[in-house]
Amino acid sequence: CFLGSKAYPEENEYKAYLSQHGGRSNASTSMSHTTYQFDVLADHGEKALDIFSNFFISPLFTKGGTQREVQAVDSENSKNLVSDGRRRLQVLKSLADEKHHYSKFSTGNKITLPAGISEDSSDSGAAAGTETKTATTSTPEKHPLGDIMKGINDGEYNDADTAEFVRAALLAFHERHYRPKNMTAVMVGPQSLDELESWVVPRFGQIPDRWLNKEEDGNAENDGDGDNTNTDSSKKWRAMKLAAARLVDESSGDAPPVSIQGSVEPSSAFRPELQGGKWPVVVTTKPIQSVRKLHLLFPLPPSYQNPDQSPTTLLSHLFGHEGPGSPFAALQDAGYITSLSAGNRLSGPDHALFQIGVSLTAEGEAHWKDVVKVIFDYGRMVCRAAEDTMAAEEGDACKNGENELRRIWDEAAALDRIRFHQTSPGAVYSFAPAVAQSVSKYGPATCLSTGSGLNENGDTLPLQKTLQFCQRIIPENCFIERCSDDAWKEMEAMYEGKQSESKNEENNGSDFAFGKHTEKWYGVDYYVSPVDEEDVLRWETGADEVALHLPKPNRYIPRSLDLCEDLPEEAKVQRIEKPIEPPQLIVNKPNGRLWWRLDDRYALPKSKVTILLRTATAENKPMADPSADMRWDYNAKTSMQSRFLTSIFSDALAQDTYDSYLAGLGWSLSKSSSGFTLTCSGYSDRLSDLALKLLTDFSHVDGSADKTFLKESHFITTKDKIVRGLKSYLGSQRADTLAMYYRNLFLTSKGKGVMENLEMAEAMELADVAKQHQDIWTDDNMVVDIFYTGNVSQKEAEGFFDNTMNIIERTRSKVLQERAEQGKCSPWVPGPFERRLPPGEEIELHFSSKNPKEENGAVIVTYQSQIEGFKGKSLSSEESLQQSAAIRLLCKMIKEPLFNELRTKQQLGYIVSSYYDVNYSSRQSDFLDSSISTSATVPIQAVPLTTSIDSLVVYVLSRKEEPTEVANRIDDFLLNFRSRLEEMTPLEIVDYADSLALALTKPIRKLDGEAGIHMARIRRYGPETLIEGGSYSVDDLPWDNPEVLAGAIRKLDSNVLLQVYDSLVMKKESRSKIKSFVYGKTFPLKNEKFSRTGDKFSALSMEELMKKRKSLIGYDPSRNYPKVGSSLWNTLGKHKTTLRYAAAAAALVGFGVWGTIALKGRGEKTRKQ
Repeated sequence: CFLGSKAYPEENEYKAYLSQHGGRSNASTSMSHTTYQFDVLADHGEKALDIFSNFFISPLFTKGGTQREVQAVDSENSKNLVSDGRRRLQVLKSLADEKHHYSKFSTGNKITLPAGISEDSSDSGAAAGTETKTATTSTPEKHPLGDIMKGINDGEYNDADTAEFVRAALLAFHERHYRPKNMTAVMVGPQSLDELESWVVPRFGQIPDRWLNKEEDGNAENDGDGDNTNTDSSKKWRAMKLAAARLVDESSGDAPPVSIQGSVEPSSAFRPELQGGKWPVVVTTKPIQSVRKLHLLFPLPPSYQNPDQSPTTLLSHLFGHEGPGSPFAALQDAGYITSLSAGNRLSGPDHALFQIGVSLTAEGEAHWKDVVKVIFDYGRMVCRAAEDTMAAEEGDACKNGENELRRIWDEAAALDRIRFHQTSPGAVYSFAPAVAQSVSKYGPATCLSTGSGLNENGDTLPLQKTLQFCQRIIPENCFIERCSDDAWKEMEAMYEGKQSESKNEENNGSDFAFGKHTEKWYGVDYYVSPVDEEDVLRWETGADEVALHLPKPNRYIPRSLDLCEDLPEEAKVQRIEKPIEPPQLIVNKPNGRLWWRLDDRYALPKSKVTILLRTATAENKPMADPSADMRWDYNAKTSMQSRFLTSIFSDALAQDTYDSYLAGLGWSLSKSSSGFTLTCSGYSDRLSDLALKLLTDFSHVDGSADKTFLKESHFITTKDKIVRGLKSYLGSQRADTLAMYYRNLFLTSKGKGVMENLEMAEAMELADVAKQHQDIWTDDNMVVDIFYTGNVSQKEAEGFFDNTMNIIERTRSKVLQERAEQGKCSPWVPGPFERRLPPGEEIELHFSSKNPKEENGAVIVTYQSQIEGFKGKSLSSEESLQQSAAIRLLCKMIKEPLFNELRTKQQLGYIVSSYYDVNYSSRQSDFLDSSISTSATVPIQAVPLTTSIDSLVVYVLSRKEEPTEVANRIDDFLLNFRSRLEEMTPLEIVDYADSLALALTKPIRKLDGEAGIHMARIRRYGPETLIEGGSYSVDDLPWDNPEVLAGAIRKLDSNVLLQVYDSLVMKKESRSKIKSFVYGKTFPLKNEKFSRTGDKFSALSMEELMKKRKSLIGYDPSRNYPKVGSSLWNTLGKHKTTLRYAAAAAALVGFGVWGTIALKGRGEKTRKQ
């Protein structure tokens, strides 16, 4: 409700100022903190802080603003209703002691916060108590506020009264809790500490303690009811204020103080007597998504006051470990689980709830009790290890594992210290709120280091407490949550024809009954059932023959944190502000390239290596062409096989590489339209070893059981996971997610969507995946791009390249020896794809949500630019540069006023947003068959080419209006925005342009981010700049795009912006527009006729969508929709860049090798001997 203050009364002045000066803002509420945050360009920090601080000094809390924000709360709640995580959270709260603060409904909705009067009421509306057309008289029993309202106006009230009481409660809450002693302010910026202090102290020093001084301070700005001449109304308002203040004051002590300075008595929210007096019990819920979740939850003593010495830190590490000997390893080997995690589900000053959660396979679901037993067995083993250590230290005979727990604690603490010290500064937007919360909990002295284990080692292990905590990981201190369709069916069968004696959530122990219950706020049904005594006895007794043991020493802990010897002295301190030098191409061969950059900005012993196997085999199959070589064609089954392949690999390597994860080394293997990408990042010392190990494992194709990762157990797990995800996708996603799905299916997908993928996945066999694994290595046109950056010398990078290429060539040779010779495919560099929308035609996609819980509808409107986006100075025209710059700036200008109009004022929904979108489309293999060419011999479309595509996107998630009306509101806003754009002063344009330009050129602060940006450019533009005989070189790769775009943005004026806005949005004959609608329960899709003729097309089925999609062409400079009077030459004449490719292609005639995309010698540096 921070919409205006006495000093800045305009409701959107804060967000408008931030938007205009490169800023953003957010607010969030947890169980113990509400955090408000913003960032802005440094030069505008003081003014932004002044607006921000006045929210706390003199907020207005206008009646209209309050009512609209209450609607926003309800909209957010409706969004959460389809989230399995939120639904399970509400069930967990319903199991808690209703007298404990954790049990409270923590988000609010239109019942707990009635908006009253009317949705479009303004501050000049009726006073409290005034009857309106929408105000209806209620009785106290019909509303949660009824008991409170009894004492106001003789027990009678209407909707306007309840809404006004909510505002009175808001003001009372603000007075009671928004007090200086409860607040922590953190300001981060490049200014000196003295200057920042001079900004903050005078402003925040003005915040009054309204609660302490409420008798003297009438708070006139918040006290009025809009009609003080009405004596009855004023009397009612005063009564509301008193009742609200009493309510807020009484509830203020429900939750304990968050600071560790206070003394808090432990008070668990969960106890066996709340569920019949004896645990374990099983709580069963039915998911919306197709998941199989099993969680074991254990109330533990709070360790909130000293996170560095918390026993749950060690328990989380041990139970959540995925290496050999862990519960995960034992259960994965048995084929029971796909993932396992452990840690505090809740951690507060007065209570803690430890959770061990697993995702089950179908086999694991059938044996869930065996899964539980393994976890309890492991808990007993950890207890014995703690007891053995204590006994050994007390002088008894040596026992097994007597020093293991201290070694593990010491190892974990050492890794924590490395992480703390070896990092580059993060974004202030996340840093400031994190520090603010830490200060409020732990104080300023240790706010930055608490939780990092800086003073921990093997000797500091809290052994006694660890044993005490571990002794609580037992069945009688546990309740179990099951969330799956099969678990739900079991409970339905068990309780068929029965009813639980307790029908509501008013039970508290004595009147509890096993059976079906309904959660109060979300209406989620759940079962609570006992566990058979035989099962409990088995869980409590000796272990089965399962190989469980504590983690072995971590072999991936870095041996050295030294910086590279080649690094100059001045680069051995962090220089984040230093401009980034582009990577160097130091090896350039027909089948492989090595890009390398020695980091000189972060001064950290970290590196990142990316290996891109650029191959069409990831998603395509050769297609016979009688007149030429075979060409590649997209194949949905091949794409699904590759998806299986990467998922199986990740599953198979989980145990073996978990230690690397703990030691700060991350990795991933992914499939895309470009091929397969293996990425490894982390501490330099062991990074290349890990990457080569992973590549070696991935390249094993001999099928021997001891080497291959393609095992039946991992295949079954992967298939189950993929099939379940696809089966439940359409029926479990939010409306806006589905709207984006249908839009992307139309614009960018080559397949036929979820149902086709499901069909492919269900029919998949391990042999299919194994064959695809071999097919990858048979691609004669495969090119390997390796980018090695960070704390690595050129010599090390070259050695890594040689080792990588040796592994790949050995694998290729082995596969080709075993394969019969196959016909060659026409050379083609694969990549992403997007279709060009026809200008002048408006396309609409209308679909109903298949999610039975979805109340909201969604609209996504996309305007696709018909002028190719900017790729780089050498690769694009000035027209493309100006167009991309203008669209980026327009998207920035639109964002805040769109939110203010549709979200803040019209309250269409909780999610209202717009953004600049850039996509890419590569030249497709079917272009090889087209007739466009510049000579009789060489087709220009065979030259590798990636096109950049700019779009403006607006989307809304709403249950207030039907989706078509929401789309009309979006259209109205965009129409009216043109007038706003016309009236915008040159100074306003400069402010927007400067802020966007500075944001684009803001220094990158993390090596991972920098490496990702460089690799994206290599992936997109490497082939077209390095083609042999072409007019480009490695120097033409667009490393400096942010600076070039920033310069172009600063040159934009009103005329250019209006011209681009008109062509992109306003002019029907030139714009390319698509709307994607998804309809929820509130406003279902009606069987009405949508236009399918003229300049508008509507699809209401997958068949209509696919038929229309087939008529579209790919987005390529050499192709466009025909225009009257157009010619090929006129088309090409608009694309000078394409003509350069044509000339390059023509120059290749006679070489006979252009088709292999040979790259030898282009930009290659002399290698060290």
